[in-house]
Amino acid sequence: MTRSVAVTDLRLQRPGFKLGPLSFAVPAGGRLAIVGPSGSGKTTLLRCLAGLDRPDGGSIRIGEQTVADGATCAPPDRRGVGLVFQDGALWPHMTALQHLTFAAPGLGADAARALLTMAGLASHADKKPGALSGGEAQRLGVVRALAPSPAVLLLDEPLRSVDVHQRDAMALLLRGLADERGLTTILVTHDRDEALALATDLVVLHGGQLVEAGPALDLLRAPRTAFTAAFLAGAACLPTTARGREVDTAFGPFTRPTGEVSDLRLVLLPGEARASATGDGPAAKVLATTPDGASFRVRAALGDQIVQAMATAPFRPGESVRLALASAPRLLPWHAARPSPSTAP
Repeated sequence: MTRSVAVTDLRLQRPGFKLGPLSFAVPAGGRLAIVGPSGSGKTTLLRCLAGLDRPDGGSIRIGEQTVADGATCAPPDRRGVGLVFQDGALWPHMTALQHLTFAAPGLGADAARALLTMAGLASHADKKPGALSGGEAQRLGVVRALAPSPAVLLLDEPLRSVDVHQRDAMALLLRGLADERGLTTILVTHDRDEALALATDLVVLHGGQLVEAGPALDLLRAPRTAFTAAFLAGAACLPTTARGREVDTAFGPFTRPTGEVSDLRLVLLPGEARASATGDGPAAKVLATTPDGASFRVRAALGDQIVQAMATAPFRPGESVRLALASAPRLLPWHAARPSPSTAP
């Protein structure tokens, strides 16, 4: 049975690291990616959801069951979750078929072979992990997690050990299996493409804190923080200097946003700047030029930031170009925005 997941004020502290408080929700059958750089708390959060780590406070609900609330913490086998580790965590002495029947003792051999067939492993039923490729081993890890028919599937960087040319096929398989079984899926990753391939909603973490959350396309098109724009969309985030009601930037002064906003950045999403040989905008050094339809996409260094600008003509690496804004200035706090507590549509 498909179940929702709700995390409320979750907190965990370890020497040198603090996670939370975090609050977010995933509707039954939803697909959520928890994204952020290394050390942001993604895997720690996933371990709390799985029951492998006990939070210091807050609560976790899976369906109608409270599995952690400070006073109690249900073990992994009482949560109805399946967990896929990034390295597969397979047992070297077991065949693929034995992995499934051991993980789900009530699963018959025919049902286990059917799962292997779904994952494209029908011909590998009698092989041990050492005889499987990285992609095959990861697929086995997925169907092993599905064998006990969990309500929630937890994935720890599921495409990390898969060859680049196999990742799209693996993403389609994961989505197909989750949709076919109506699973609520939560994955952690630092890879934007992996997150967008497998999830419809995102939670963005940085330094153990929730920066913002919401539908993936909304966060890509209209991020509320400069950190999200940089991490998800590869935006350049240029520093600003406050001066009364204005802020000074490399492109000139602009009116400050209303409200108490600190650490503002001028955010340039890819394509929100134009590059040309002349002009009065800031000078940048070209790193690379690639065709983009009838135009060209230019990557140029402006200070310590990489701006992805559009141009009507190609430029050679090392050339100096002048940049101009192609849209209204986007002034955002680094990560001071308050996200919605729920990722539900």
